[in-house]
Amino acid sequence: GPHKSWLHALVTASAIVQDAKYADNYIRKLLRARPGRTATVHLGSGLPSLLTIVDTNGVLELTIKCDADRTIRLTIYHKSLKTVVVPFSLEFTYNPSQNLTPIHGSKQRDNELVRQLCIDTWVANADDLTPFVDVVDPNRVVKSSLTITEDYSRGFCESVGNLSWQYAFARDGIMQAPMEFLHVALMRTSLRLLQSSVFGVGQVNVVHLYNDVTLEDGARSLILGDELITSARIDGLVNLVPGKKITLYCTIERHGKKVATVKSAFLSRSHYIDIGNAFERYPQQLITIMLPSAADIAALELNEWFIYCEDTAATLKPNTPIEFCLDSEYRYKSTNVYSSINTTGTVTVQGQNGKRVTIAKVDYKWDTAVKDPVVEFLNRFKIASDVRQFADGGYLLTTKANAHLSQAKVPNSNANYAKYSLDGNPFHLNPYIADFAELPGTITHGLWTSASTRAIVENLAADGQPERIRAYRTEFTGM
Repeated sequence: GPHKSWLHALVTASAIVQDAKYADNYIRKLLRARPGRTATVHLGSGLPSLLTIVDTNGVLELTIKCDADRTIRLTIYHKSLKTVVVPFSLEFTYNPSQNLTPIHGSKQRDNELVRQLCIDTWVANADDLTPFVDVVDPNRVVKSSLTITEDYSRGFCESVGNLSWQYAFARDGIMQAPMEFLHVALMRTSLRLLQSSVFGVGQVNVVHLYNDVTLEDGARSLILGDELITSARIDGLVNLVPGKKITLYCTIERHGKKVATVKSAFLSRSHYIDIGNAFERYPQQLITIMLPSAADIAALELNEWFIYCEDTAATLKPNTPIEFCLDSEYRYKSTNVYSSINTTGTVTVQGQNGKRVTIAKVDYKWDTAVKDPVVEFLNRFKIASDVRQFADGGYLLTTKANAHLSQAKVPNSNANYAKYSLDGNPFHLNPYIADFAELPGTITHGLWTSASTRAIVENLAADGQPERIRAYRTEFTGM
């Protein structure tokens, strides 16, 4: 029409004022043309009063309206895999007197709304109505459980393209289950911690850094019927240059025995925590040292943190491997200064019978410091652990004959994987929310890529035998 309005400003302004900063007008991207969608502008007194967008089935996906007080409300109607419609509403103010930047919003308010959206959709499975319970204590251990069923395993394998016969047919009455169920079992606990008050806001900018899975020595691979009991805690929350990093440490038990350890890390870009709340834990660090001389042994023994066991009969000798198993916790005073250090642990050597013997313990506590003297001392004499490597540096998994086996086909929709992985992240499922997060689209889950890749490695390198893969680390380098 001939009169400019709030809707005209919303779709033509190049920038939005967010608190004290300018941001690109992402609303224009949300309103771009999409196949099969119908947009309708409703008028009141000759001016726009409401904009609606519906899909091919007439289901409402997005609305924008302006109230009499010039408050603009943009609402995305996200349908979670629980088949529950969760509204995600953003609020702006229309200031027509400011010709260049008439649309004002609040980044802080948006961040809180995004966190609430993630909480409302935190479990994707339609059969799982587990309520979200916040975590406010950074020391809290969060627990959950999951039982692997045949339907669950088959559905998951189909969602990641894992066609191994080991997961389709039973052998001697036992059917294997893929290693990824360690991730699935931990999904509830991981999401609770990522959306907790301890972590705070910043979910819209979270990227997965890595996952590190290690089965315990002697633990068998997963099978149908296994009930997995998971425990997870935050082992680190620190500021890096690009944003805050959270590290999770998780253990999985089966029949009361520890079966695996999973470590993972996430980065929330451009979001930071108060330095007084920053901390890092390093549980069960294994450091093997070798002291070349009697003088070096004496230097170790002079450290107050090195305490011999009262009943030890062992005497340290030069060039003998000594293994330290340490638990360290660091609190921060500033980016490069600790406000407290707490490092404890045990010291073992190999006895005459071949078994490891505990000869001493480590106990160190200190306030303000820039380094941990325990770790600094040990690193001076650290030797490489016994890592087995291929003599020729490795080998190619694929040839021209089996190249087709090393390819994974990305699904058209992430919904099926989200259902079976319990990852209801709306940024992977809703195109409008993906646009809001400035993603190129509803990108595929990183853990889908990890699972489909591990299936290829299992098939080609481990001859399709799940029990041969004892550890698996995935590092995510981009979107």
